[in-house]
Amino acid sequence: MERKRVMIFGAILIAVAALLACDTGTFTAFLSPGTATPTRTPRSTFTPRATATPEETPTPEASPTPAASPTPTQRIVPTARPATRVPTVPPPPPKPQFEWRQRPDLGKQGLCPQSDGTFEVKGRINAAGVGYVGGVHVILMDKNGKIISQMDSLYVEQMNVEWGVNCFEEKTMFNYQLDASAGRANQPMTLRLTRSVNDLTPISPDVKLDFPVTGGRFYIDWTK
Repeated sequence: MERKRVMIFGAILIAVAALLACDTGTFTAFLSPGTATPTRTPRSTFTPRATATPEETPTPEASPTPAASPTPTQRIVPTARPATRVPTVPPPPPKPQFEWRQRPDLGKQGLCPQSDGTFEVKGRINAAGVGYVGGVHVILMDKNGKIISQMDSLYVEQMNVEWGVNCFEEKTMFNYQLDASAGRANQPMTLRLTRSVNDLTPISPDVKLDFPVTGGRFYIDWTK
């Protein structure tokens, strides 16, 4: 009987040792089998997120610098400075070339004063080796350019000898004669030879005439 007790006691000791070997939670659960043990949610451990390290951009290898080609030495040629051009002044227009001109022997030409109110222009139109030339148109204008008298010179067979009308010569012949009385209030007058009665282009230089108040006769000769 005693032996049976010892065996039971030994079994109890073994059981107690086994219980002691278990953890506290198991022992508590073993002592209180009807109570539900709350499940502990394990606290999450903060793990820092790994920062992505930017990849280093590989440095491009330097291209080999080509050796500089030797520059050929250029010969500098001095440039001639352009000469400053002086503005060209146009030459004066040529003097008109007239067919007729006043005769140079002015000692036998000019004004013969008159006291009778005569205003007249007379003269000779002749050419060397030819003599008197007829058919030359003669005009007399006042200072405004208005023609006050005109005619064609006479041919030899149309002329008459005149006496005592010229203070330079006692006896002479003239192949043109113009009445200047219409221009005496508008002087000086202009005497000119022209191409024709329909073409008043000058064929001689102008001769200016200024009569005295009492009148007079101008003698003007022409030649080629």
